[in-house]
Amino acid sequence: MQKGRKLHLNIGEKNMQLPIEFRWLKAHGFKLLTPWYFIEESESGDFRREYKRETGKDIFPIARRQDNDDIAGFEIRGTSISSKVITAHLTWSGRKEMNGFPIIRESKDIFEWFIEVVIAQTREWIDEDEIKEIQDESQ
Repeated sequence: MQKGRKLHLNIGEKNMQLPIEFRWLKAHGFKLLTPWYFIEESESGDFRREYKRETGKDIFPIARRQDNDDIAGFEIRGTSISSKVITAHLTWSGRKEMNGFPIIRESKDIFEWFIEVVIAQTREWIDEDEIKEIQDESQ
């Protein structure tokens, strides 16, 4: 995300602002931890459309897990984006799913999501090979 870029969204005819916690993290250059990564607004359309098809609800996707179909996004209620983060394992069926699918987890805000989802899953990825890859990429 470019420095100074405003995090306001024009979704249809709605002008919505992303939660301040998310904007604060992005302003500080925060990038998430493996296996999760933030996605750019330009990448979010397919995830948003599929979530709507499968659930009949709406989110603004902000992150995805690199090794499966898990996405995370802020719940959209009416004409505003809430602080609630929805984590969903999409089925990519292209249609409304039966009860219990897609698998969804709700977090009250991005910090709860980070602690309960991202940190918990990052622990599974910590090993010497991962450290070496990260160090090699930064050189």
